[in-house]
Amino acid sequence: MNPFTLFRAPVCPCAMLLCAFTLRAAEPGASRTVTVEECLMRVADRSPELKSSPYKTEAAERRARQAARPVNPRLQAEVENVAGSGAVEGVDAAETTVAVSQEIELGGKRRHRTAVAEAETAVTRAEQEVRLRAALFETRRAALAVQSAQEKARLAEEALALIRETESVAAAREKAGKATVLETERARAETAKAEIELEARKAEQRDAVRDLALLWGETEPTFDAVSGPFDAGTAAALPPLDTLLVRAASNPELLAAEAQTHAYGARIGAARAARVPNVELSAGARRFEEGGDFGFVAGAGIELPFYTRNMDGVRAAEADAEAARLETVAARLKIEGHIRQLYARLDTLAAKTARVKGTVMPVTERTLSLVRDAHKQGKAGYLDVLEARRALVEARLRFIESVTEYESLRIDLGRLTGTEPSTL
Repeated sequence: MNPFTLFRAPVCPCAMLLCAFTLRAAEPGASRTVTVEECLMRVADRSPELKSSPYKTEAAERRARQAARPVNPRLQAEVENVAGSGAVEGVDAAETTVAVSQEIELGGKRRHRTAVAEAETAVTRAEQEVRLRAALFETRRAALAVQSAQEKARLAEEALALIRETESVAAAREKAGKATVLETERARAETAKAEIELEARKAEQRDAVRDLALLWGETEPTFDAVSGPFDAGTAAALPPLDTLLVRAASNPELLAAEAQTHAYGARIGAARAARVPNVELSAGARRFEEGGDFGFVAGAGIELPFYTRNMDGVRAAEADAEAARLETVAARLKIEGHIRQLYARLDTLAAKTARVKGTVMPVTERTLSLVRDAHKQGKAGYLDVLEARRALVEARLRFIESVTEYESLRIDLGRLTGTEPSTL
């Protein structure tokens, strides 16, 4: 039995025609629809928030390449004994030196610098993955909101069809002298309320569609509905809790935190390498203007670590790395706690939804069918029909809300475990 079909009892031809029309209008083929997968692809391709990701990744990769390059050599020229007085007046006694110097990085500075840049590139990639996955899960949540609004609008349409059919029965009974005008007026009032409720539900669906389209920058939606099963997840059993806890290791946010910890660890090596002084070697030629002679010059220089040996820099890098490690541990424990909490809530919701679908709704459906038949035969009043209809609508609405909450929690669980909700 379709859980969203309000009644199956025979109705008058006009009511059947109206019901068929409203149901056809709610079918996916009767309007512009998209699937959840299409929504995900649109967000990945068009989201304004994700368009900067490739550029950030390229920038990090370029910095890593630059860090791997050696220090450029240095060309310098020097003129001595010029523009003086006496023997060094003018440029006749000038001595001109042209030399090339090269700084030699010791202590593995270049290697550690490259390692830091590569680790930071990995952090950038992980952060971009976090942003992408967050956008996709947000899209799933927005698509779920559209589907939930669709089901509520469909429920309102079916409820309106039922009320109009009841109004027709009341009018026929009044015409036959079996009911008073009061019953007919009550039916008309209920019809008006149902029409208002339907318009409100359709407005909610339009708002949900617009919110979904905005996720990929579409200000004027090109679709009206999201197709696909609404309550498929409630029928599927969840994987064992231990399996989900193992999957949590692939959580994008946790992977990004681990990448950041690795980057801080790489900075420790770079800070330690900075303690080793570099050597600068130079070689060149000198020309003596007075005799036109040439000579070669060579030199070497090294930094003297009198005032600092970068010990504070090493301690700071170690402190950053330890803080990042502890934050990663805290994030892992927090994620595990949330998974356990969501798992328990999903288990409770699944049982609740099953009871509503398997017990409450069938009972209210049978009750309404019996009361409607009795009302047609004059054995039940309009208020009895009204009360039975309200009970059924409330049961259907409770089912829709339970399924919506369940699917929303499955989306959260998928985000925490780093897996697609459809695989849970």
